[in-house]
Amino acid sequence: MTKEAENEKEIDPKLSRYLHALSSVCLNQKRLAYYLAIHEYNRLRDTFLRLRIDNRWDTGDATKTKERLTWFLEHGRRTEFNQHRHVLSTLSDANRSNYIASLKKGDLESARQLVVYAYMNRLPHAGIAAFDYAWYLIICKAGAQQSYLPKAEAVEGMLDVAKRIQLAYSSWEEYLFAYACGNLYDEAAASKNTRKATEAHILKLLTGKYSPIREFDWKFDLTPYLPSPHAECLPAFSS
Repeated sequence: MTKEAENEKEIDPKLSRYLHALSSVCLNQKRLAYYLAIHEYNRLRDTFLRLRIDNRWDTGDATKTKERLTWFLEHGRRTEFNQHRHVLSTLSDANRSNYIASLKKGDLESARQLVVYAYMNRLPHAGIAAFDYAWYLIICKAGAQQSYLPKAEAVEGMLDVAKRIQLAYSSWEEYLFAYACGNLYDEAAASKNTRKATEAHILKLLTGKYSPIREFDWKFDLTPYLPSPHAECLPAFSS
């Protein structure tokens, strides 16, 4: 098989569904959220989803998509979250409480520090990396579908991030909780209704009969899909 033909080969349906399950947490679009989570979005050119992703993360062309993916992989929201977490962890309980009480009301940075304060001791070491990694997955797939990224490169990146997720968290519940904290941090200035929509979506993913995460054990074996030392490229999503 030629390199070009291998690059256009469809990804294994089970792997595709697993990657979809990991990124379905991002689809908190109120009434449509659970529908979008159940029905895999094979064509992310779809105007609704494409615009939702672009409006939130400015991914409207190949350059912007690649820059955003690099940011999520190397920094994301977790970098600043961890900086706040480190500073707060060095303070005594009394000094920490006084510091939080002194924060300016209505300020985005202060609101984000309040989120860190509320959840810093309830998160695993990886913190809110789940938020960055979930968005990496969905933007990576969207980028491949829109020809912003080579398809095989996109799959390789998604496999790498899926492995990172498995190593960072011990269960679907821990992963979804970490994502929820990351989303609260990112949208600290959002309305209460927006936050409630995210919480409702995550609860539905955990309990819904047809939720995609119910199809997979947390430690879904990625080994068969990882590139061998001699493989030139990976199979890719079809358009």
